[in-house]
Amino acid sequence: MSKICNNCGREVDDQANFCPNCKSQSFRNKNELASKNSNMIHKLFYWEYDGYYVLSKAKLTSLAVFLMFSVVALLSGAPGVMVLLAFIFALLTFSIGFAIHKIRGVLPEAKVINNDYGIITDMIHLLFFWQNGEGEYILSKTKIISHLVFILFFAIVMASQMVTLFEAIIIGIMFETPAFLIGFAVHKLTGSKKKSQKQVSNPKTLPKTEKQIPQKQVISEYVPYLSRLDDLNSIFIKKDKSVRELIEKKFEPPQITYTRFISGVDRSKKLFNKNLESAMTMINIADNYSERIASEVESKITVLEAIIDKLDSLSNELIVNEDLSKKEDVDDLIGEMDNLIDSVREYNE
Repeated sequence: MSKICNNCGREVDDQANFCPNCKSQSFRNKNELASKNSNMIHKLFYWEYDGYYVLSKAKLTSLAVFLMFSVVALLSGAPGVMVLLAFIFALLTFSIGFAIHKIRGVLPEAKVINNDYGIITDMIHLLFFWQNGEGEYILSKTKIISHLVFILFFAIVMASQMVTLFEAIIIGIMFETPAFLIGFAVHKLTGSKKKSQKQVSNPKTLPKTEKQIPQKQVISEYVPYLSRLDDLNSIFIKKDKSVRELIEKKFEPPQITYTRFISGVDRSKKLFNKNLESAMTMINIADNYSERIASEVESKITVLEAIIDKLDSLSNELIVNEDLSKKEDVDDLIGEMDNLIDSVREYNE
């Protein structure tokens, strides 16, 4: 089982007393409306970035526009015309959002990976939080205040009974938008100033395989484990880089085969990082030697070794097999990696 950190939005093991990323002790249950494999939910509400999913503001806004006009259509005397207008305005909204999405390009890896916690959690993040460059979620006073401004003016004009529901929504948006823009500008200005003055506290939202494992005073019995983790981290960095180079040479993006292989390698990297950091955390916070902790660390090391072995096998297959154009061959190779990832997740849960 797992839960979500309220501070940074990261998925944490259910038995953890604090978030290994930001040290927060505030959590919420992983209450997802749909599982991560729900393609329909992803297609309707998310953008895809090489197998990862990020909630789409363009899709959500266009859907909201369509629903708003549709409600007006039901209350009007000409529902057919209003529904047509709803579709036209929703399509226009989506087109503008899609153009911005394309111009914006690929998001930073930390932001992309630190998403897709379920539609409910992702909506809460979108409505009430900023996400910084390291992927951390920070409660946004700007968003909260702008939402309150909308509710206030919407309630005032509705109480006057002089306007329709549609007009009340438009008036609320008219007052909310400048409040949000002013707050957003202040957020950007103060954010830039803070960055120039000092480093962001606890910047490592996502574990980077390229980072060196920090050496610190640990219980002497755990030192061999820490050394082994350091060795495995170095080996994985080399294997990961090598297999990515092979994939790029063999399949040029944006081929589907390239995307499938890279997505598989990305998932293995994420799993490796998660288990590496978990093992390091157990060692670093332990006050004394424990057979149970040692056993858990050994299990994590076994997982890390298995991931490296799978990368090794994938690398060998890419070198030996001249032709991997058949879907069955690709499925077999990716399937082995997916089976390992699934088995580790089931063990952790």
